[in-house]
Amino acid sequence: MNRSITRRLLVSNLLILAGFLGLAGIALDRAYRNSAETAVREQLQAHVYTLLTAAREDELGRMRMPEIITAPAFNQTDSGLYAEVEGEDGRYRWRSASLLGRSANLVIRRPAGETRFRITNDLALFDQGIAWEDDYGDPISYSITVAMDNHSLLAQQTDFRGTLWLWLGGVAVVLLMVQILLARWGLGPLREMSQALRRIEAGEAGRIEGPVASELKGLTDNLNALIEQNRLRQERVRNSLADLAHSMKTPLAVLRGAAEQSQDRTLHRQIDEQTGRIDQMVSYQRQRAAVAGASTITRPIPLAPVIRRLCASLDKVHQERGLQCDLQLQADPVFRADEGDLFELFGNLLENAYRHGRRRVRVSAAIANGELRVDIEDDGTGIAAKEVPRLLMRGERADQAHPGEGIGLSVANEIVTQYRGRLDILASELGGADVRVQLPIGPTAESPQ
Repeated sequence: MNRSITRRLLVSNLLILAGFLGLAGIALDRAYRNSAETAVREQLQAHVYTLLTAAREDELGRMRMPEIITAPAFNQTDSGLYAEVEGEDGRYRWRSASLLGRSANLVIRRPAGETRFRITNDLALFDQGIAWEDDYGDPISYSITVAMDNHSLLAQQTDFRGTLWLWLGGVAVVLLMVQILLARWGLGPLREMSQALRRIEAGEAGRIEGPVASELKGLTDNLNALIEQNRLRQERVRNSLADLAHSMKTPLAVLRGAAEQSQDRTLHRQIDEQTGRIDQMVSYQRQRAAVAGASTITRPIPLAPVIRRLCASLDKVHQERGLQCDLQLQADPVFRADEGDLFELFGNLLENAYRHGRRRVRVSAAIANGELRVDIEDDGTGIAAKEVPRLLMRGERADQAHPGEGIGLSVANEIVTQYRGRLDILASELGGADVRVQLPIGPTAESPQ
């Protein structure tokens, strides 16, 4: 089903316009035809009066038509104007000279005073019945039929119909163009709203700005309020977890200090282990809450600067180990996401690669088959295949994480899932692990122009 408002308006206007002009055309055509036929009827009736004027009486007072009629067309063969008179119960019949060679009878008996106009394929005919009194005062019935070729009548109607529909078609085109212009003008505020939303999606604006149509003001205010509410909620969650982590530092430090002063080594070990788990769980949940997730109001972020900044920082941290980071970023891919999410995602994955790599870390990124694919490889010992499902389990708690991996892979998998992507752990050609991230390029991603 078509969802375009402009197209719906144009189609509905076109249907109404076609119906209105069609009915108007039919009405005008019928009115012209009736007018033309009325004119022919009156013309034929006038010829009847001409024949009656030319009629003579015989010795008994009966009506007799002369051989020559004053109207020349009745005296010329196939002139297009014909007349026939019948009366006295069929004993008298007169035909005009123009009917010479035509055997078909035209006249139809009519009662005195009755008239009728009729049209056949070739002729327009007018019948009239009269009563003629003879010398004895007896009325004698006669029927007079006058006919004329209707080719000119049909030609006039055809010409008028062609001209009429030509003009109506032209009017329809003009009115349709006017409707298109009016629709574009009337829907201008909606297009402006759409452009404002695209600016928000592109990161060029944080809210819908500028004057809007009064009908759209409520929608604009609600959208701005929703955007602001979403930003404040995310910021509030992040701040709350940051405050929680900060407030727990002192109690945890006190517990660790008390454990170190205790003579019971078992108690020391248990307290140290549990405080470490608490610290790890808080850090894990804090990183999960920091994920903004896929959204149409996030702007496209170039991936190369993010990875280069992360690699430069990790190079300094692991400078003494002499690790080399090889970047293979194809065409500087761009992904629509929250910049903090990208730093969190690739920061965790790169940190794991640097921690387990011996001499080399390789990062490759490319866009293919509608996906952004990023491979982060190292030349370490890799990850056992049996551990992969648990490490990538959605919602894996920090206290269930694989020893040595921390919470990085769990958080990374959470972020990838938020963006409807997939994270896989494979064996790298370098000898260690290959963490592959595949993110769809659609409403939340895009390729470079």
